[in-house]
Amino acid sequence: MQEELIAPMFRIILSFILLTTTMARALTIVGYDSATNDRFSSGYPGNPVANASVSFLGAGYDLSGVGWNPADSSQSFAMISDQYFVYSNHSGPGSSLDFYSPTQGTVVSYGVSATTYQFSYNGQTSDFAVGRLTTALNPADGIANYAVLNLPTIQDYAGLHVLMYGHGVSSPVLGANVVDAYGAYDFNGDTIADNYGIGYSYHSNQPGDSMLEGGDSSSPTFAVVNGKLVLIGTHSGTTTIGGIPYSIDTFIPTYFDQMTAQGIDFTAVPEPARGLLLLLGACALLRRRHRGRRE
Repeated sequence: MQEELIAPMFRIILSFILLTTTMARALTIVGYDSATNDRFSSGYPGNPVANASVSFLGAGYDLSGVGWNPADSSQSFAMISDQYFVYSNHSGPGSSLDFYSPTQGTVVSYGVSATTYQFSYNGQTSDFAVGRLTTALNPADGIANYAVLNLPTIQDYAGLHVLMYGHGVSSPVLGANVVDAYGAYDFNGDTIADNYGIGYSYHSNQPGDSMLEGGDSSSPTFAVVNGKLVLIGTHSGTTTIGGIPYSIDTFIPTYFDQMTAQGIDFTAVPEPARGLLLLLGACALLRRRHRGRRE
């Protein structure tokens, strides 16, 4: 069983992640290919043209709800409602966010409110935060927002195939990975576990594997449920365990109670059938081969 193979890694991540976490920045993808991985084929950020390749990992999924900071287009942020978005506390937004409107066929801009929503873990300030647009998204712009995947237990996320969104050379990119770690970690460097995260190992000899690097902080990680993208986390940091690099997201469901208490509008997706938690078949096959080599 896959869960039996990865269960020991969970115990390791709990022991070592707080000692080795670093800020996350640009997405590395083994065997990167523009047609497969770039969200836009040209023109980003001012006049982006959507990638229409059938080989694109995001083909058939609505990425319009991921906007970017026009002052620093390496920063991306995912909407969780028509006005709220999620991000990493150490990499906050500027005064506005730009989105590609699929209905207008152009970039639309929205102001960002000075109001921010901070969260805590273990009594400490967390690396997870929520921002708010000054006005709600205009339905005429056709911009999506994303539910957050809420499975019954953290163990149910083990082996889940995901799409990692990040910064690229000329466009934001999508890469693939699999959940194989989770646990509390120290982001602030004071040996106190102040975050709860979910992790993805990286193997440079595995085609399609992805790893966070410079420029990726705050960008989202998605799973797919019923053919739609759903959020899991926002990029927070990286670590190395037993010589294997790991990318770490802040795990959004950890903060549901605090989000509700602060009146933040969001939707949680309950557990679907496991067969629905799939990405593209080719991506899944790549990851199965990867797990086979680790066996």
